[in-house]
Amino acid sequence: MQHSLEPCLRCGSAQHVRPKEMLIGAASPKKRFDGEEKSGYQRVDQLAVDECRPELLKEPPLQQLVDGFYCGQCGAGFVSSSILQAAK
Repeated sequence: MQHSLEPCLRCGSAQHVRPKEMLIGAASPKKRFDGEEKSGYQRVDQLAVDECRPELLKEPPLQQLVDGFYCGQCGAGFVSSSILQAAK
């Protein structure tokens, strides 16, 4: 689990933030549709395994559980931007 808490993306405070494992998507729309973006496709998740740095993911079948944070004041879960792959 990550050691330093990050501030909440909504309220900007770390006062009510705690570490929490987050469930992310198995595949991004780009991967599901062979690299093609589908207009009108509504994404249920906001992050998927193939959008993350592989070295920061758990071994299969647990790769969808990532270390993240939860703000008890806002009710929002989020992950550190350091988990994201560089845009290709």
